[in-house]
Amino acid sequence: MNMKMNANVWSLNEGELRTPQMNHVIMMALFIGVGVVVGTFGSLAVPLGFVSAFWPGQAIQSVGCIWFGMWGGIASIVFPLISNAIAGSASIAVSLAYAPGNFLQGILAGWAFRFFKCDPRLKSGKDWAVYTVFGGILCNAIGAAWGVMVLRMFGLISPSSTLTVFLGWSIGNTVPSFILGAILLKFVSPLIVKSKSFCKKYWA
Repeated sequence: MNMKMNANVWSLNEGELRTPQMNHVIMMALFIGVGVVVGTFGSLAVPLGFVSAFWPGQAIQSVGCIWFGMWGGIASIVFPLISNAIAGSASIAVSLAYAPGNFLQGILAGWAFRFFKCDPRLKSGKDWAVYTVFGGILCNAIGAAWGVMVLRMFGLISPSSTLTVFLGWSIGNTVPSFILGAILLKFVSPLIVKSKSFCKKYWA
Protein backbone atom coordinates (compact mmCIF):
# COMPACT_ATOMS: atom_id res chain seq x y z
CA MET A 1 0.00 0.00 0.00
CA ASN A 2 2.86 2.36 0.85
CA MET A 3 4.53 1.76 -2.52
CA LYS A 4 1.26 2.51 -4.28
CA MET A 5 0.87 5.72 -2.30
CA ASN A 6 4.39 6.82 -3.20
CA ALA A 7 3.84 6.11 -6.90
CA ASN A 8 0.56 8.05 -6.89
CA VAL A 9 2.30 11.21 -5.76
CA TRP A 10 3.99 11.45 -9.16
CA SER A 11 1.43 9.66 -11.34
CA LEU A 12 -1.18 11.62 -13.25
CA ASN A 13 -4.76 10.78 -12.37
CA GLU A 14 -7.10 9.70 -15.15
CA GLY A 15 -7.94 12.72 -17.27
CA GLU A 16 -5.51 14.97 -15.38
CA LEU A 17 -3.73 17.57 -17.51
CA ARG A 18 -0.91 19.57 -15.98
CA THR A 19 0.69 22.53 -17.75
CA PRO A 20 2.96 25.35 -16.54
CA GLN A 21 0.94 28.15 -14.96
CA MET A 22 1.57 31.58 -13.47
CA ASN A 23 1.53 30.03 -9.99
CA HIS A 24 4.70 28.12 -10.91
CA VAL A 25 6.43 31.39 -11.80
CA ILE A 26 5.22 32.89 -8.53
CA MET A 27 6.57 29.96 -6.51
CA MET A 28 9.89 30.21 -8.35
CA ALA A 29 10.11 33.89 -7.46
CA LEU A 30 9.17 33.10 -3.86
CA PHE A 31 11.90 30.47 -3.61
CA ILE A 32 14.41 32.88 -5.10
CA GLY A 33 13.48 35.40 -2.41
CA VAL A 34 13.65 32.86 0.41
CA GLY A 35 16.89 31.47 -0.98
CA VAL A 36 18.48 34.92 -1.10
CA VAL A 37 17.66 35.53 2.57
CA VAL A 38 18.70 32.09 3.78
CA GLY A 39 21.70 31.85 1.47
CA THR A 40 23.00 35.30 2.37
CA PHE A 41 22.57 34.67 6.10
CA GLY A 42 24.47 31.39 5.82
CA SER A 43 27.26 32.97 3.78
CA LEU A 44 27.69 35.73 6.35
CA ALA A 45 27.30 33.51 9.40
CA VAL A 46 29.91 30.81 8.84
CA PRO A 47 32.42 31.87 6.19
CA LEU A 48 35.28 29.54 5.31
CA GLY A 49 37.54 31.51 3.00
CA PHE A 50 35.77 31.65 -0.37
CA VAL A 51 32.98 29.27 0.72
CA SER A 52 30.63 28.80 3.66
CA ALA A 53 31.04 25.97 6.13
CA PHE A 54 27.32 25.99 6.95
CA TRP A 55 25.19 27.05 3.98
CA PRO A 56 21.46 26.41 4.56
CA GLY A 57 20.69 27.59 1.03
CA GLN A 58 21.34 24.05 -0.22
CA ALA A 59 18.26 22.84 1.67
CA ILE A 60 16.21 25.40 -0.26
CA GLN A 61 17.73 24.14 -3.51
CA SER A 62 16.95 20.47 -2.88
CA VAL A 63 13.45 21.00 -1.52
CA GLY A 64 12.55 23.48 -4.25
CA CYS A 65 13.40 21.01 -7.00
CA ILE A 66 11.54 18.16 -5.30
CA TRP A 67 8.41 20.26 -5.04
CA PHE A 68 8.60 22.41 -8.16
CA GLY A 69 10.90 20.60 -10.59
CA MET A 70 12.67 22.83 -13.08
CA TRP A 71 11.15 25.95 -11.53
CA GLY A 72 13.08 25.04 -8.41
CA GLY A 73 16.08 24.32 -10.63
CA ILE A 74 15.99 27.83 -12.05
CA ALA A 75 15.67 29.26 -8.54
CA SER A 76 18.68 27.21 -7.43
CA ILE A 77 20.78 29.03 -10.06
CA VAL A 78 19.42 32.54 -9.54
CA PHE A 79 19.35 33.01 -5.77
CA PRO A 80 23.02 32.07 -5.16
CA LEU A 81 24.02 34.75 -7.69
CA ILE A 82 22.12 37.34 -5.69
CA SER A 83 23.14 36.11 -2.22
CA ASN A 84 26.82 35.93 -3.24
CA ALA A 85 26.64 39.51 -4.49
CA ILE A 86 25.00 40.73 -1.28
CA ALA A 87 27.39 38.84 0.99
CA GLY A 88 30.40 39.74 -1.14
CA SER A 89 31.52 36.10 -0.97
CA ALA A 90 32.19 35.77 -4.70
CA SER A 91 32.68 37.98 -7.74
CA ILE A 92 30.11 37.99 -10.52
CA ALA A 93 32.41 35.92 -12.74
CA VAL A 94 32.93 33.28 -10.05
CA SER A 95 29.21 33.21 -9.21
CA LEU A 96 28.34 32.65 -12.87
CA ALA A 97 30.90 29.85 -13.03
CA TYR A 98 29.21 28.28 -9.99
CA ALA A 99 25.83 28.22 -11.81
CA PRO A 100 26.05 24.74 -13.43
CA GLY A 101 27.12 23.24 -10.11
CA ASN A 102 24.26 25.00 -8.31
CA PHE A 103 21.81 23.62 -10.84
CA LEU A 104 23.16 20.08 -10.53
CA GLN A 105 23.17 20.06 -6.75
CA GLY A 106 19.71 21.59 -6.74
CA ILE A 107 18.02 19.28 -9.26
CA LEU A 108 19.57 16.01 -8.05
CA ALA A 109 17.12 15.34 -5.22
CA GLY A 110 14.18 16.31 -7.42
CA TRP A 111 15.31 13.86 -10.08
CA ALA A 112 15.88 11.10 -7.51
CA PHE A 113 12.46 11.47 -5.91
CA ARG A 114 10.77 11.22 -9.29
CA PHE A 115 12.98 8.38 -10.55
CA PHE A 116 12.66 6.25 -7.41
CA LYS A 117 9.00 7.23 -6.85
CA CYS A 118 9.63 8.59 -3.36
CA ASP A 119 7.10 10.56 -1.35
CA PRO A 120 8.14 14.16 -0.50
CA ARG A 121 6.29 13.74 2.81
CA LEU A 122 8.99 11.24 3.87
CA LYS A 123 6.57 8.46 4.74
CA SER A 124 8.94 5.50 4.43
CA GLY A 125 12.50 4.47 5.09
CA LYS A 126 13.08 4.52 1.35
CA ASP A 127 12.03 8.18 1.21
CA TRP A 128 14.42 9.08 4.02
CA ALA A 129 17.27 7.08 2.46
CA VAL A 130 16.89 8.70 -0.96
CA TYR A 131 16.78 12.18 0.53
CA THR A 132 19.81 11.46 2.72
CA VAL A 133 21.86 10.17 -0.21
CA PHE A 134 20.72 12.49 -3.02
CA GLY A 135 19.49 15.54 -1.09
CA GLY A 136 22.24 15.51 1.50
CA ILE A 137 25.42 13.68 0.55
CA LEU A 138 25.74 13.46 -3.24
CA CYS A 139 24.39 16.90 -4.08
CA ASN A 140 26.88 18.56 -1.75
CA ALA A 141 29.74 16.40 -3.01
CA ILE A 142 28.88 17.48 -6.57
CA GLY A 143 28.50 21.12 -5.56
CA ALA A 144 31.77 21.10 -3.63
CA ALA A 145 33.66 19.37 -6.45
CA TRP A 146 32.37 21.88 -8.99
CA GLY A 147 33.03 24.78 -6.67
CA VAL A 148 36.59 23.69 -5.94
CA MET A 149 37.19 23.34 -9.67
CA VAL A 150 35.96 26.91 -10.17
CA LEU A 151 38.13 28.24 -7.35
CA ARG A 152 41.16 26.48 -8.78
CA MET A 153 40.35 27.78 -12.25
CA PHE A 154 40.28 31.37 -10.96
CA GLY A 155 43.41 30.81 -8.91
CA LEU A 156 41.61 31.49 -5.63
CA ILE A 157 42.87 28.40 -3.80
CA SER A 158 46.14 26.52 -3.97
CA PRO A 159 46.48 22.83 -4.87
CA SER A 160 47.48 22.07 -1.27
CA SER A 161 44.20 23.49 0.09
CA THR A 162 41.92 21.77 -2.43
CA LEU A 163 41.03 18.76 -0.26
CA THR A 164 40.47 20.89 2.84
CA VAL A 165 38.12 23.24 1.00
CA PHE A 166 36.27 20.33 -0.62
CA LEU A 167 35.71 18.54 2.70
CA GLY A 168 34.71 21.72 4.52
CA TRP A 169 32.29 22.62 1.73
CA SER A 170 30.67 19.22 1.22
CA ILE A 171 30.53 17.93 4.80
CA GLY A 172 29.67 21.28 6.34
CA ASN A 173 26.77 21.88 3.96
CA THR A 174 25.42 18.34 4.24
CA VAL A 175 24.30 19.01 7.83
CA PRO A 176 21.96 21.96 7.13
CA SER A 177 20.85 20.35 3.87
CA PHE A 178 19.66 17.25 5.69
CA ILE A 179 18.25 18.83 8.85
CA LEU A 180 16.48 21.85 7.36
CA GLY A 181 15.46 20.02 4.20
CA ALA A 182 13.98 17.09 6.11
CA ILE A 183 12.00 19.43 8.35
CA LEU A 184 10.57 21.25 5.34
CA LEU A 185 9.71 18.03 3.53
CA LYS A 186 8.12 16.38 6.54
CA PHE A 187 5.96 19.26 7.67
CA VAL A 188 5.34 21.40 4.56
CA SER A 189 5.07 18.72 1.84
CA PRO A 190 1.55 17.63 2.94
CA LEU A 191 0.37 21.09 1.91
CA ILE A 192 2.49 21.37 -1.23
CA VAL A 193 1.53 18.02 -2.81
CA LYS A 194 -2.14 19.00 -2.62
CA SER A 195 -1.56 22.36 -4.31
CA LYS A 196 -1.68 23.18 -8.02
CA SER A 197 1.91 24.43 -7.79
CA PHE A 198 3.27 20.95 -7.07
CA CYS A 199 5.06 19.58 -10.15
CA LYS A 200 4.53 15.88 -10.72
CA LYS A 201 6.72 16.15 -13.79
CA TYR A 202 9.48 18.71 -14.26
CA TRP A 203 7.45 21.70 -15.43
CA ALA A 204 3.97 21.00 -14.05
